[in-house]
Amino acid sequence: MKNNEKEILLDVKNLKKYFQVGNKQTLKAVDDVTLQIYRGETLGLVGESGCGKSTFGRTVIHLYEPTAGTVTFDGIHIDKSMDLKQRHDLSKRMQMIFQDPYASLNPRRKILDIVAEGIDAHRLASGKKERTEMVIDLLETVGLHAEHADRFPHEFSGGQRQRVGIARALALNPDFIVCDEPISALDVSIQAQVVNLLEELQSKRKFTYLFIAHDLSMVKHISNRIGVMYLGSLVELADSEELFRNPMHPYTKALLSAIPIPDPKIEKNRQRIMLEGSLPNPINLGEECKFASRCNQCGSYCKKSQPVLKEVKPGHFVACSKCE
Repeated sequence: MKNNEKEILLDVKNLKKYFQVGNKQTLKAVDDVTLQIYRGETLGLVGESGCGKSTFGRTVIHLYEPTAGTVTFDGIHIDKSMDLKQRHDLSKRMQMIFQDPYASLNPRRKILDIVAEGIDAHRLASGKKERTEMVIDLLETVGLHAEHADRFPHEFSGGQRQRVGIARALALNPDFIVCDEPISALDVSIQAQVVNLLEELQSKRKFTYLFIAHDLSMVKHISNRIGVMYLGSLVELADSEELFRNPMHPYTKALLSAIPIPDPKIEKNRQRIMLEGSLPNPINLGEECKFASRCNQCGSYCKKSQPVLKEVKPGHFVACSKCE
């Protein structure tokens, strides 16, 4: 199915999130990002630490108030004009799985109460018995057991705590879930279990995911499309297979070359793209391309203005003057 035949669930246009960090100093954590997420798909978002991935995810669901730009969810325009009831109703359809499964769980509350937070807020249970039954059903859905409901977060392993976080996100049966690096704090074997669980839930309940991660191999496995961020900007966006087969932006090429290949002969002989130069100060960036100081293809025109994300092939978007 082509993109123009798919139903757009989330439409983000020119989204910006700036933070004032000092006297007349501005950190552009998310800088003019435009993308669309289609119903039922998984959009992977990758990039190095501090590039704005998590801030983008939080701003999209309005945990952070955007500095500028628009977010439209299933035809509903999300902005400051929404009243509390509208925001409350919308929060039922948009949920988040956080990066740190321990920090995001209240250590003083039992798992029963943690998972039931959304159920209580939206008054979905008619009584205490139904509330408990709903929580136990959610725990069993994510591979835990009924007796786990009476335990505290510190009594679980990292993988089990992340499953609790997933159960909490599922409690309201949302349409859209932001997965903010849900596997980065887990062991490799546990990572696979959590990703398989997310895929299984998506196939059963038709969830739409924004999957934020560092592990490119895992992102390729779970995502239909992948976006690459650098210093707050989206520099490339394409179908998962297309991005890995034909990366166009120099930064994407460098990221993909860093993925280890489980074959000693190939790994020994292949040439990795090493980024030279220094990472620019993210505060008060100039008008030049943000990647110019580290790019081996940088030309004089790259220092004059920041490139705009353009479609160079059907479904393949790149923000690079060399690729236009």
